[in-house]
Amino acid sequence: MLSHIVNLVSDYETDHGYRPNLIYMNEMHYSYLREEIPYASDHYDVVSVVGIDIALNDEAVNPHVATVRFSESEHILNS
Repeated sequence: MLSHIVNLVSDYETDHGYRPNLIYMNEMHYSYLREEIPYASDHYDVVSVVGIDIALNDEAVNPHVATVRFSESEHILNS
């Protein structure tokens, strides 16, 4: 899952000229991602590794990235 996210971010940056700041994924994707990062003790550790914020969305059949505007101190998901 982590390598898939890296590819999504890279493709988005190539296509748009700037990095996305959000990835949408469902709970299953998020749990797979957490399994790949066993040293991540909480959500903020996962975000730190991924490099962009994460929004959980049950309707996200596949993870996808986007650029959204929100304050620098806000996060979409808090744990």
